[in-house]
Amino acid sequence: MTDFSNFWGAVRQRDVLVGFGFFVFANVLLLGIVALANDVVAGGESSGVQVAFAIIVVGLNFMLWLWNDSGIKDVQASTKDIPVEDRDLVISQNFIKSPWAMYRVLVAIITVAVAGGLLFAVFS
Repeated sequence: MTDFSNFWGAVRQRDVLVGFGFFVFANVLLLGIVALANDVVAGGESSGVQVAFAIIVVGLNFMLWLWNDSGIKDVQASTKDIPVEDRDLVISQNFIKSPWAMYRVLVAIITVAVAGGLLFAVFS
């Protein structure tokens, strides 16, 4: 790998970790808002606050999904930059064979499930 690809591969790997951290932090914060604002979200009809909250939940989780998905896609692309002489290393083989598509699908499913759970908590 060149210094350029080593650098950007490491940056994008950190991006995935930071993106996951923001995902967890933001959604725990949103869950805390739901828990503390039960007087606003309680009741039969949806209010403007609930709709605004729903827009924030959907928008934030969509942006965080884009961040994490693009990071995983770039880390997967870095597998193509492994030099031929290093491709026989076990760590390289494991990295190349990682189930990248499954990671991306799993991130999408988790994001939809968390956003759906928050929306359900607000509107039920």
